[in-house]
Amino acid sequence: MSDLNQLMMSHDIREKNLERVLRTLHKEQVATATRLNKLTGLSVVTINKLLAQLVDSGQVTIGSQTKNLKGRPATTYHYNAAYKLVLVISCYKRSGHDYAGYSIHDLFGECIERREELLQMVHTDEFKVAIENYLERYPKISMIGISMPSDTIGGRMASALRRDPLSRRLAQHMKNRYHLPVFFETDINAATLGAFKRHAHYEFVCGLALVPGRSPVCSFCYNGSLIRGRDGLAGEVKHFPMYNNIGILPLDPEAADDLAVRTLQAVTCVLNPALIIVYAESLKHGPALSDRLKRRLSNEAEIVLMPKIEVTDKIREDIVSGMITLCLQRLNQPNLNA
Repeated sequence: MSDLNQLMMSHDIREKNLERVLRTLHKEQVATATRLNKLTGLSVVTINKLLAQLVDSGQVTIGSQTKNLKGRPATTYHYNAAYKLVLVISCYKRSGHDYAGYSIHDLFGECIERREELLQMVHTDEFKVAIENYLERYPKISMIGISMPSDTIGGRMASALRRDPLSRRLAQHMKNRYHLPVFFETDINAATLGAFKRHAHYEFVCGLALVPGRSPVCSFCYNGSLIRGRDGLAGEVKHFPMYNNIGILPLDPEAADDLAVRTLQAVTCVLNPALIIVYAESLKHGPALSDRLKRRLSNEAEIVLMPKIEVTDKIREDIVSGMITLCLQRLNQPNLNA
């Protein structure tokens, strides 16, 4: 084996060991070298060398000393969750108005600051001043994640998930402006991932946004992973035949509620998720929606297999939760809240 190959192999092993120590310390949050030795199987000598490198890089900080089982003082090491920060921008509609929510999170997903503002229109130019302000105040921001409805920015949000030329120009424009990685996600995809985190005991979760006057959108999360479908799109429920090529939920409350129940039935028939989260403000909440769906089912087997249905108007919380997970994944960071 050549000296170059040996050098490359040694480098790869060191990088893998660094990642192992960092991920273990992320999980423990605080640990001694002896504790890391037991958890990783690496020698104490190797652990100490790796910790010194991680301290120099700022990813780990040195804490106070504690006594080990033999009564000797031992240095504690802390995972530095503020080594990198993420900026999450989430667009959502409430009471007929468009809002942008801004939040800063550390590598544990903990929120450092959050606020919201009313939008004149949902467009990336609306975020310019706020983003520049956050980047100036939080120089550790290393990733910007933006969630939007799929029909915004002249339809470019949907194309952003297909990674076509239009999408690449939009993403590159944002990256060039702020000199940081920027990614887009649809609001319903982010919300469904956030809902899965709230209900992790359900393996298969569906998110369904039903807002009168707007196109319904749907997303699926299986075992913590979004099911994106061909070209990154899935859940185009506005194309179900009962929407009669109009593609929007009616403004009339009774008509909207009836079409919502039929949409739930169609989603259940196609994929039968364990849980459906319905994001809505004006539909009949709670048991009424579930009961109406149950009455449409034709036999006991269908009723037994009917998914649990949760109706909520708090979509922003799930969007932010899902976006945090996606940001940390893109930074190659484990998420303690997952």
